[in-house]
Amino acid sequence: MTDARAVTTDQAVVDTANRQERTTNLEIATLQQEREFEEQQVTLRNEKERTIAEAYETAGIIKGLSFVSKVVTVTTLVRLDLVKKSKGYKGIGTWADYCNYLGLDRHTIDLQLLSLHKFGAEFLDTVSTFGVGYREMRKLRQLADAGAISIDAEYAVIGEEKIPIDVEHAPDLQIAIERLLESRSKLTARVEKLEKGLDEVVKEETKGLKAEVKALVKEVKRLKPFDPEERDISFASDQLQGIKDAAFCLVAMMSSFIVDERVQQEPVIMGQVEGHLQAVELSLSDLRKRWEKAVNLFEE
Repeated sequence: MTDARAVTTDQAVVDTANRQERTTNLEIATLQQEREFEEQQVTLRNEKERTIAEAYETAGIIKGLSFVSKVVTVTTLVRLDLVKKSKGYKGIGTWADYCNYLGLDRHTIDLQLLSLHKFGAEFLDTVSTFGVGYREMRKLRQLADAGAISIDAEYAVIGEEKIPIDVEHAPDLQIAIERLLESRSKLTARVEKLEKGLDEVVKEETKGLKAEVKALVKEVKRLKPFDPEERDISFASDQLQGIKDAAFCLVAMMSSFIVDERVQQEPVIMGQVEGHLQAVELSLSDLRKRWEKAVNLFEE
């Protein structure tokens, strides 16, 4: 009995020790997680402070320069691009607020950043030496979208020309760009001329159509009294139907008679048919004259 109690006591001691160990391990793990979380927060704060500090540093550099003409160098543009991507400007406000703080136009900067992303810093730095302005850069972006110019590693590909992007080849690049922009301007002027000519043609055609429509309306008004929907013509219905039936009957009878091969072998019959046709033609001609004289259908 004594041994059994001793065993039970020893087991209780072991269980207690195990619980204390698990509790200690859990507390250690919790402390470690809290410490890692605090370190992550510190890292995030430091990163945020660094980006904000870089934004202020960029602002200080830019504001320290003489921006009489508000010209932004490529180096400054690269720094502004980093500030925008890192959102370090939020220490001041929005991106527009940051640009205003620098005394720059946000829209202009965004357009320059588009050129930076499209062509790269080295290309912009090279073309800046021969004074390519905002409008020319916009045209170059449009031409790049159309495939007329592209930047391939260290080269500018313009048409079939492949020109290295460096100071030594800057004159060649300038000539190629000027030639490309001039060609673009001539093409635009030609398109505008063609569009203007097309507008004139359309204008003349429209003018002619208006005259035709006016004449048609006048003719419709003149013929309005002859419109069956406007007058009661029931009194002539039977006669009109009789004339129609007689005309179709004559044509049908003559057609079936003419195609008969036996008729074509009898000159006497052929002569009689010819005589009947001439009689019908003379009668119809006389009827036409009498009809036109009686109704004056095509006279004012």
